[in-house]
Amino acid sequence: MATVLLVGCPRILYLDYQPSTSLKGRGPIRIDAFTYAGHPTGLMRQKELQSNSWDPEALFLSQNIGDFFAGALKKELALAGYDLLSESTRTASGTIEQFFLEYVDQQEQRFIIQTTFQIDRKDAPPFTTSCRSERQEVKDWMKSGSLIQQGVKGCIDEFIKNAQAAGAL
Repeated sequence: MATVLLVGCPRILYLDYQPSTSLKGRGPIRIDAFTYAGHPTGLMRQKELQSNSWDPEALFLSQNIGDFFAGALKKELALAGYDLLSESTRTASGTIEQFFLEYVDQQEQRFIIQTTFQIDRKDAPPFTTSCRSERQEVKDWMKSGSLIQQGVKGCIDEFIKNAQAAGAL
């Protein structure tokens, strides 16, 4: 019993990402897999958020982080007006380098996401861009999901703006 209390219990977050972009666009696009490079490959490692080594609590998403992120991107692009098609001349994919939640002190928590996006197109060279989003708010484990969603949304919005400016979207 003492070991469990000292080590901490894992916590699972069930996130239902709600898109909210105000950006607009159009055209077909396919979303491929996003790789989560934050942890070595393993059964639960693709679901585990990175955290400080001294944080005793392991935090997991209910699904693979790459799948969650790709789903969030699909929802944001659909809301913006893009057509999600399995057969498209444009395909977006990428790598999530960091998906990090930490307790900054007794009062704050911080979420950091860093992602590299790639759009492959049949009529042009690939387009690559990166984003980094950092959000911080009052420490409340009930609000961790909201904090993660805000960070993911910020990163996706930055990607859409950069891809539109480059003519890739």
